[in-house]
Amino acid sequence: MQVLLAPWWWRAARAAAAAGAALLVVVIAETGLLTEIRDATVAVLFTVLLAFAVTAVITWRQTRWARVIAGPAGEHARPESVVIRKLQLTVAVLLAVAALALFLQSAAVTTADDVNCRIQPTDPRFYAMAKNSGVAAAGVGLCAMDYPVTEKDGTAWIKEANGTYLYWFPVLGADISMPPAMRDAWLRYHDTLGQPVDSDRLDGDATYINFARGYILERPDQPPDVEPGRYQPVAKPEACTDPSRPCITSASQQPDGTIQLTWRYPTRADAFNVSYWVIGQRGTTSYETAAPHFVLPDPVPGVTYGFRVQACQKHFLARSTCTRNSNSVAVTTTR
Repeated sequence: MQVLLAPWWWRAARAAAAAGAALLVVVIAETGLLTEIRDATVAVLFTVLLAFAVTAVITWRQTRWARVIAGPAGEHARPESVVIRKLQLTVAVLLAVAALALFLQSAAVTTADDVNCRIQPTDPRFYAMAKNSGVAAAGVGLCAMDYPVTEKDGTAWIKEANGTYLYWFPVLGADISMPPAMRDAWLRYHDTLGQPVDSDRLDGDATYINFARGYILERPDQPPDVEPGRYQPVAKPEACTDPSRPCITSASQQPDGTIQLTWRYPTRADAFNVSYWVIGQRGTTSYETAAPHFVLPDPVPGVTYGFRVQACQKHFLARSTCTRNSNSVAVTTTR
């Protein structure tokens, strides 16, 4: 009788909680299968459909049992308007399942990107692979093919399944990612270029590495360029022709010592991710801003900073989607 007289939302919540316990087992099983099917959408769709079925069955059984227990009195406990009550329950279940679908979609995509690698190096120099997370260990094709190789000078390298080589240099104390063509070019001109003086960096869709006596720049679908000197990307407003990503139009140090950065992006964005780094130092710092303008308040004197930007759209109960990286720019601070 209590079940029949309880509010409709209480019955729905009770049924959903019971269904959640059963669905937890299904979600765990799907998570384990994601690395095999490699399709998060299929797993999420299966979970959502199963949520409908399990919730409906549990609700029906609870009501049936309550009426059996209540006997003839149970017939009088029916709501005055069965259609409206059923409609309210249906809407509540649909909203709950929609929220669940969004959450599971985000979680499943994240899980699908994290592939369990057969070889997981414990070498701390390759920290990302050792933790099975981060750039060097997440996603199909980024698992280590074998254990690290250490050269006589202390340089170590490891090959990933997609053909990319991950190097660790004692002088930098950092790892550097080299695509096969870039690595071949470096080995061919090693005596001329010398060792890297900075990590691999992006300039739009291109990748570049500065060495002691030159640099290598690799653009998509083109052979690497090997040039003398130092590669320092600069803002080129006239080259802002791609509307699908931000384009940095100016970057400079101001009289007050700050570095100011501006960019264009023709589409509305919920936020911009600004990434900056110091040439010759490991790591990248990210900052989120709402306006197409960024100010670095206290830059270190006498160093060179690099900057790039992404535009992002935020989603309810799901990860943000961001554009490809903008062009990069370099700014050298005064001493």
